[in-house]
Amino acid sequence: MEVDVSIEEGSIIRRLSVDDIDVFRRIRLEALSHEPFSFASVFGDWVHLSDREWRQHLDQPVFVAFLSGQPVGMMGLRFERARKMAHRTRLVSVYVRKDNRRTGIAAKLLHDVTEHARDRGVLQVELAVSADNSAAIRFYQRHGFVEVGRIPNGFLGHGTENDELIMVLRLARERG
Repeated sequence: MEVDVSIEEGSIIRRLSVDDIDVFRRIRLEALSHEPFSFASVFGDWVHLSDREWRQHLDQPVFVAFLSGQPVGMMGLRFERARKMAHRTRLVSVYVRKDNRRTGIAAKLLHDVTEHARDRGVLQVELAVSADNSAAIRFYQRHGFVEVGRIPNGFLGHGTENDELIMVLRLARERG
């Protein structure tokens, strides 16, 4: 596997297990508190979850980037369960600390997450992003995502109404 040389030295990406709820809780609550406009969920929806509820969220894959042993970013997947939709997954909970952006960590997280999806037979990764989040949109476009739709007022909150962009990345089938 090729490694992006711009990735910060000492960073590792790891899929969390159900035993990692403390790590997950820390990075998820940080994301929701530091970037409240970037997520459909809000801090108050998550802060009082029980350990059982946190573990349930780890039933689907969540990958976390660690730098010097500390979580600095995350991305998750939500696989479709219906047989006719099992070739699709949604990218969720995307977050990288501001100090660690533009270092390659987000790209490495996205690579590992999409490889995990490909290994599970997924052909299409989908996401929703606020139309006002131009930095995220550019990041996704640089990595092959294309806009396929727009939901007017898809995100309501903080006194604003923002359109939601739907973006898709088609994964190439492995040739065998």
